[in-house]
Amino acid sequence: MATKLEIDPWASEQSFDYARLFAEFGMSKITPEISDKLCSKLSRREVLFAHRDLGFWLKDAEAGKSVAVMSGIKPSSEFHLGSKLTADELIHFQKKFKAKVFYAIADLEAYADNGLALEQTHETAISNVADLLALGLDEKNAYIYKQSQEKRVMQMAYVFSRRATPAMLKSLYGERNYSLYFAALTQVGDILLPQHADFGGRKRVIVPVGVDQDPHIRFARDIAFKEKLVQPGATYHRIMKSLNGLDKMSKRDPNATLSLSDSPEVAKKKLMNAFSGGRNTAEEQRRLGGEIEKDVLYEIMKFHFLEDDSLLEEMKEDMVSGRLLTGEYKLKWIPYALDWLKKHQERKKEMLPRARKILEKAAQD
Repeated sequence: MATKLEIDPWASEQSFDYARLFAEFGMSKITPEISDKLCSKLSRREVLFAHRDLGFWLKDAEAGKSVAVMSGIKPSSEFHLGSKLTADELIHFQKKFKAKVFYAIADLEAYADNGLALEQTHETAISNVADLLALGLDEKNAYIYKQSQEKRVMQMAYVFSRRATPAMLKSLYGERNYSLYFAALTQVGDILLPQHADFGGRKRVIVPVGVDQDPHIRFARDIAFKEKLVQPGATYHRIMKSLNGLDKMSKRDPNATLSLSDSPEVAKKKLMNAFSGGRNTAEEQRRLGGEIEKDVLYEIMKFHFLEDDSLLEEMKEDMVSGRLLTGEYKLKWIPYALDWLKKHQERKKEMLPRARKILEKAAQD
């Protein structure tokens, strides 16, 4: 008998049986029709694999109705590739569908989960927002805020708490410190903020997340139903492996994570040492070819740095055919990532004053 499938949004490492998620948690598959409407490399390459109510959101967006897309970041460290993946989805929805972006700097969760005081996370928050702007977010169609300074979120979390019971929280999250339970309630406030009267009231909201964040989505949907709001939808992307080949790229282990702020030297060293799909010996590699499903560099390029599908196919063939040894393979393809990082860091430097201004203005408001 199969064990119960559990999802922990605060775990640094966990693996998923993706096929079981649909039956056990009620997710829907990204169909070819939806993928065609999204028209992004993430949907085309099945990095996005599941959703909740995305079809309804797309219908309203295509009809010209007001729609929103919501996400956020815990300012406990610099942007890494997992953070970028969510941001890429967020920006795509904004650009393609003109959706208003709501972006939370989850400084209260950073305190609850990581013990970081609010003043400790301020500069990191500015850096995070600068990354977001450098990735292409249009701040004119966005509302960026800190949880600790957004009174509406805190008021909503307090009101929503009457809908939550200890049994509900335990079933979603297991036994936790109550600070994490309240952090989850605050995230519900974040997710439902776009439906506040100050932002036009009820509307479709989509939340791009990694599948490990699904408990927060289910919690928000349950609260929304009870509060007679529109249940928020979500898109789910696959969880990226860490550089050492384990289950999740996590901020908690900087050596197993590629940060968007890593210098070219540090980034190259990390990627050269990343877990490879190559065989144990050169003879085996040439005879058997590599195991692409294990190769972290290929996954990174697939998710992030190779827009051209033909280049991605060439990279795959370099590994599986055995025509390149591991070192040769990495030296050929790592420069694509380093070039992207260099250009991004140049854009980010230009965006830092703007990011600081955004957060300072939000604090004054």
